[in-house]
Amino acid sequence: MEKLKLLLLAFFIGFSFNSWAQDEVSGVVSDANNVPVAGANVSIKGTSVGAATDFDGIFSIKASKGDIFVFSYLGYKTLEVTYNGQSTLNVTLQEDSAKLDEVLIIGYGTAKRSDLTGSIASMDSKQLEKTNKVDAISALQGQAAGVVIQRTDNKPGAGGFNIRIRGASTINSNQTADQGGFNPGQNPLFIVDGIFVDDISFLNPSDIDRMDILKDASATAIYGSRGSNGVVIIETKRGKKGKLRVNYSNYVGFKQAYHLPSIQDGPGYVEYLKDVVVGNQFASGNLSYTRNDVVLSDYLDAEELQNIADGVNTNWVDLALQNGFQTNHTINMSGGNDNTKYATGLAYTQDEGTLGGEIFERYNIRGSLSSDLNKWLNISVSNYITNAIQNSSSWEGFRSAYRLKPIGRPYNDDGSLRFFPTEKETQITNPLFEPTGETKETKYLQYIGDIALRVKPMEGLTLTTKFSPNIKYTRYGEYRGLYSKSVTGNPVNRRAQVNNFNYFSYSWDNILNYKFTKGIHLIDFTGVISRFMERSEGYYNQVRNFTTDNYSFYNLDAGLDIREVSGDFSKQTLESYTARLNYTLMDKYLFTITGRYDGSSILSDKNKWAFFPSAAFAWKMMDEKFMQSQEIFSNAKLRLSYGQTGNNGQGGGLGPLRSQSLLGSSATNLGDAAVPSLFVTDIANEDLTWEKTSEVNIGFDFGLLNNKINGSIDIYNRKNTDIIFFKSLPSVTGFSGIYDNIGESTNKGVEIALNTVNIDKGDFKWTTNFNFASNKNTIDKLNGSDIIFNVSGTNLIHRVGEPIGAIYDYELDGIWQLDEVDEAAVYGQTPGQVRVKDLNNDGQITASADRKVVGQITPKWTGGVTSTMNYKNFDFTFFVSTSQGNKVNSNFHSNLSFPWDSDPSRLFNAYKVDYWTPNNPTNDWYQPGNGGQYQHTIKYKDVSFTKVGYMTLGYSFPTPIMDKLKIESLRIYTTVQNPFIITKYDGWDPESAGRNSWGASYMARTYMLGLSLNF
Repeated sequence: MEKLKLLLLAFFIGFSFNSWAQDEVSGVVSDANNVPVAGANVSIKGTSVGAATDFDGIFSIKASKGDIFVFSYLGYKTLEVTYNGQSTLNVTLQEDSAKLDEVLIIGYGTAKRSDLTGSIASMDSKQLEKTNKVDAISALQGQAAGVVIQRTDNKPGAGGFNIRIRGASTINSNQTADQGGFNPGQNPLFIVDGIFVDDISFLNPSDIDRMDILKDASATAIYGSRGSNGVVIIETKRGKKGKLRVNYSNYVGFKQAYHLPSIQDGPGYVEYLKDVVVGNQFASGNLSYTRNDVVLSDYLDAEELQNIADGVNTNWVDLALQNGFQTNHTINMSGGNDNTKYATGLAYTQDEGTLGGEIFERYNIRGSLSSDLNKWLNISVSNYITNAIQNSSSWEGFRSAYRLKPIGRPYNDDGSLRFFPTEKETQITNPLFEPTGETKETKYLQYIGDIALRVKPMEGLTLTTKFSPNIKYTRYGEYRGLYSKSVTGNPVNRRAQVNNFNYFSYSWDNILNYKFTKGIHLIDFTGVISRFMERSEGYYNQVRNFTTDNYSFYNLDAGLDIREVSGDFSKQTLESYTARLNYTLMDKYLFTITGRYDGSSILSDKNKWAFFPSAAFAWKMMDEKFMQSQEIFSNAKLRLSYGQTGNNGQGGGLGPLRSQSLLGSSATNLGDAAVPSLFVTDIANEDLTWEKTSEVNIGFDFGLLNNKINGSIDIYNRKNTDIIFFKSLPSVTGFSGIYDNIGESTNKGVEIALNTVNIDKGDFKWTTNFNFASNKNTIDKLNGSDIIFNVSGTNLIHRVGEPIGAIYDYELDGIWQLDEVDEAAVYGQTPGQVRVKDLNNDGQITASADRKVVGQITPKWTGGVTSTMNYKNFDFTFFVSTSQGNKVNSNFHSNLSFPWDSDPSRLFNAYKVDYWTPNNPTNDWYQPGNGGQYQHTIKYKDVSFTKVGYMTLGYSFPTPIMDKLKIESLRIYTTVQNPFIITKYDGWDPESAGRNSWGASYMARTYMLGLSLNF
């Protein structure tokens, strides 16, 4: 007992001494101009003790000798001061120009953000890490104003994205029937560590240090024709001076399909079947027919009737779906000294789908080394290798799950899978067979590298030669076994297919950079001689009629029926000469002039070369005298630019040799012998020339309230001329068409980016990033016509005065009602059918007079919000994106609303919708079995949406604990991706609503746990 008393006494004495040892410390926080900083954060490092300065910059806080004071405020550098017993602690904060002086990659060089004259958006590694995405494009989605990213494929590893920077830049001659609104040929140029690539799905997002998006023609002009659709420059993580640093990060999670439309259950299907029969009678004019007149045995067999009596109610969608597993592990190492810097990394990603058989695995290896061999010579090498395998499984399983009658059985009495759910069903098979019955496997190995030699013969002058290869080998293998939907139990339909693709490209750049400063003048000159070569070849083989499913696509020789043996080859080159001059006067007047001369092997001989100029001006207004007395702006810069880029036709479908006359082979019978012959397949256009894009951009970068609010506003006008398009020719010519320069279009828009510090007091800080973009696209001219109909069999048109790819059709006007029998009869229709507007009121519906533009397939405006809150060691971030104002012909509604409703005996299941019946006179949907000739117009759907992209809650362990463990930092977090969506669209996914992608159209919600460890 005495010992306990002594211990308690010692504790209280120690506590008292500790309390007595604390001092009341006060002081003033000022800026470099000796102006008090109000609201600055003052804290004791490693503790939760903190305070904020008042209006006069004064603070007061208790501290002990040896404590480290941390002073921080937005727009200023964080300052740490050790307390040594002084009663007054006055400090001066220096402005933090890190954001303004953030170094961006602008093409063959770098520039500080404060010195930019063009429009550029950026995303750094910290922002990327918060998204926890499997692919880099997903991480960029919704983050940058004016960058519209549409996911077209939700299967794991598919990398299905279409990307538009400031609208559609050309008319698509190969617009697909998906009506998704985009053509992959119009995606921007991706540059990874100086290497041109078509997509970036092979990258591990954790390997990326930053992404810079060049948007206006002034910023992209240095890439000439390559930059006509915008440029996304990606730099992977590189070595930095200092000790060896190791980072390990990982996450694990599972995902579930969500936003799934409801379909009829067993009892609902029976009533729906009756309504279809009634609708068929209405379509034939028998309006007195009712549900009570329907005899189910006329449409269902004995087994189906017995299943109904037994209460069979199979939810095929639930059976087909599963929880998908997802994980990523990345380890990065870097370090270096004054002369040599190095970095390396390893990563593994696994992404399993929510349908059986879907899985994606990716391995990434990277390494970089930069060494100064002496004062004037540097050599650098970087390598990035990706090995990936994707099995997309069957595309039919999910559709079958939606189409199968709920009155069928998935299992036999012995528990084995039943191939056809009922004896009567002979078309749609049990979707549970698909994961093992069909294989679709894509495997690729990709290498991108860069070796550069830099010479500095004199102060300010750098000469660089760099060679950057991109090598990719892809193998696609497919096997459809006996128990798959496409083979449907017929052995002769078993098939195997193997496609091999070899791709090789390189860029060889020779760059001269010269910087010269004298007094108030700064000159930065860049000159480039560049050559790009791209070569690809492919080989395709398909055989059928396998005797057993013991084979796979590896065993093509086992197939008895050879269906295809073919191949192709493509090669193109681009040679370029580029110069850019940056001139800065008094560090506040900035001028940029760029010119690029491109030569393309694709175009006709006399038009292979073209020159693309640009000029830009920026004015740093803060240094002007009239800005010194104002207190509103803490940063202000005005930007004005004009530039021109080109397109050699690839966005419009023009490829190598397509501008020339080509020959095809055939055979001609001469007597009894078949003689090989040649014929002209394509007609040459010797006048075909470059498609050109000219753009004017006005921008204003600003900071308000001591940079608590900062952002930018850009207004642009982009004009496309000499648009390349495959123009149809009269059949009498013997040719389907010719590539020609056929018209002009305009993109006008506004972009706003805004960053705000909402709260920054004590332990709590709340910041928000906003972006908004609006784009209006218009076709201004089409040579020889004002309209091009039926883009590849769709209801899309290209028409003067309308957006590229507008929806041109009849205008929906509800459903004909029972009290409108006579009026409906005038138009040859009956109640329950879709009604469209008679625009000219002539008593008939005609294609020439009663169609109009009823929507556009590209959004009118987009936006995004990222909000981050930090409280002590906790952080919470959420991201929301929105896309508004576009419409598509919904693939889901076109195929799964009332499938086969013209034949009740073969009726599939249907989407549960509020449809018209005599007792339910709605205008939402037509009567099943009686949609009428205009029923397709009800399937144009507004696909506007607002998605919560992710919500993340994290915790960073305190510094004292990490110091004891010899660890630099440790953060753990939990994330939910795609937790919510707000949309009127009631199909699968509004982003891919217009695409024929059965198994790739629905969305998934992912729950994750992860950590990031640095030591």
